[in-house]
Amino acid sequence: MTDRRPLGAALVGCGAVSKLYYVPALKQLESLEQVRVAALFDPDPASLAQIHQEFPGAARVRDFDELTGLGLDLAIVASPPQYHAGQTIHLLQAGLSVLCEKPMALSVAEGEAMTAAASTSNCILSIGLVRRFFPAAQTIHDIVSRNVLGDVLSFSCCEGRVFRWPVQSASYFRDNGVLRDIGVHALDLLTWWWGLPEEVAYEDDAMGGVEVNCRIRLKFPQGFRGEVRLSRDNPLPNFYRIQFEKGWLQWDIDETNRLQMGFVDSGYFQDVQLRRVDGNAASPADDFRQAFVRQLQNVVSAVRGAEAPAVPAEEGLRSLKVIEQCYAHRTLMEMPWLGAQEVMRARQLKDEKA
Repeated sequence: MTDRRPLGAALVGCGAVSKLYYVPALKQLESLEQVRVAALFDPDPASLAQIHQEFPGAARVRDFDELTGLGLDLAIVASPPQYHAGQTIHLLQAGLSVLCEKPMALSVAEGEAMTAAASTSNCILSIGLVRRFFPAAQTIHDIVSRNVLGDVLSFSCCEGRVFRWPVQSASYFRDNGVLRDIGVHALDLLTWWWGLPEEVAYEDDAMGGVEVNCRIRLKFPQGFRGEVRLSRDNPLPNFYRIQFEKGWLQWDIDETNRLQMGFVDSGYFQDVQLRRVDGNAASPADDFRQAFVRQLQNVVSAVRGAEAPAVPAEEGLRSLKVIEQCYAHRTLMEMPWLGAQEVMRARQLKDEKA
């Protein structure tokens, strides 16, 4: 696609992630004449009506099949995760490029089917892993790939808060525990920085339902080990720390454009405010909302053939592979507040779910 007309886009799913993030990002791209939101889909009339107020010129679509007859260029799939694979494949086969919100799918098999559909259709399939666009995450990638601080010795990642995401439906929690939620972001970054791990050990507190807390221990082929802790009910430090031969690096996940770095045996460390190389040294690098806009701009450029997608389907598969390993070998997390009979019942429920 070489013309510069705004791409005709559909927003599939009008829930919380669309209301909070995709709507403002799409409105900015509309103001730049990069996209035109031409269609909205959601089976819930109230959610559909609310977002239609932001895009009054868009068609309100209640039957999903209607999307493929509107002459669109791009669909953003932001529906609940259990619908990602089916909706994405349907759209790709109809000739639309797709930005699919994380998690890409609920299984590696679904993800591979999506990747195959993109390849067959020659359409773009990009995965909505917005942290790839955080200046801090990109800088960590550069530090690791350029061996600035020497080899990695260990790492620790902690993410946890009391869950307050404004979900629109209880279906959000169907097969969508903390690992498929925040864990997708964490594992995508780790596998982007270092590749797939060679050893995975996993435990969680799921007792017949979805997990609220989990711990993942990973060993990477480079020889180092580390741990990821995730929680939906326990406030954790919410930072990543990486220990290198020559120093250390720490990133607070809420700071998209800031890092702390120090050297071994130094009495000082650097609190680094990242800035974009654009001739204006006074401009901090992107915040979260700006990173979301850049994610969409990357997809638009990819559809036009001007650049490659930053997170193609093949890369989205990597975190799915680690998650599948975790669930395949899950063990019950130690919960000392449970009595002996409760622990026995918890193990029974875990085994029944497996």
